[in-house]
Amino acid sequence: MDNGLMGEGINRALEGFSIDKLLSGDLRLFTWLFSIIILITIYSIVIYHFYRYIARRDCFKPSKRKYSKTVGFFKYVFLFPFVAFLFFMGFSMMLILLTQGTEISTIFYTSFALVTAIRITAYYTEDLSKDVAKMLPFAILGIFLVDSSYFTIDTFKERISSLPDYITPIIQFLILIILVEWILRAGLTIRHIIFPKKDKPAELEPK
Repeated sequence: MDNGLMGEGINRALEGFSIDKLLSGDLRLFTWLFSIIILITIYSIVIYHFYRYIARRDCFKPSKRKYSKTVGFFKYVFLFPFVAFLFFMGFSMMLILLTQGTEISTIFYTSFALVTAIRITAYYTEDLSKDVAKMLPFAILGIFLVDSSYFTIDTFKERISSLPDYITPIIQFLILIILVEWILRAGLTIRHIIFPKKDKPAELEPK
């Protein structure tokens, strides 16, 4: 169904809403509203976990086992490229939804800049990184709630089908994101070497 038609359906349904109909047993609008509530809730939960994960400085939990530093190194070498792909493509899909006439190449530039900014700010403070990461996803939700006809399924499908033509820039941006992350991790390691964390005295540790 075209989203423009869906938007008109929403407006008509809201215009026809009345407590009398609800009390008389006409639950069609109530059922429709409940389904929208469920969809918004699911979307919000998914985005909540997505933006909190991308905003974490340490994408992988530190291992307490032997050779934990070596394990962590290999995680960022072999697993982080996959994580970076999810970050990059996730924001690219959101931007494709959010924009109408913007070129796909421009969307990739914007997505790269956004993901990189989120990762850099994560090493400064995760609170700031979370604010940056959740800005776009919830902006999309706000636009949908105000004007659902803004999004069209046909346009989205058409733009998605053109993504294989941009494999090369996608790979290039992924490599840059990975390099930035490795530089940030190296800088963090050097900082810990120069300014090692001091262990708390035993008497100050909580029992």
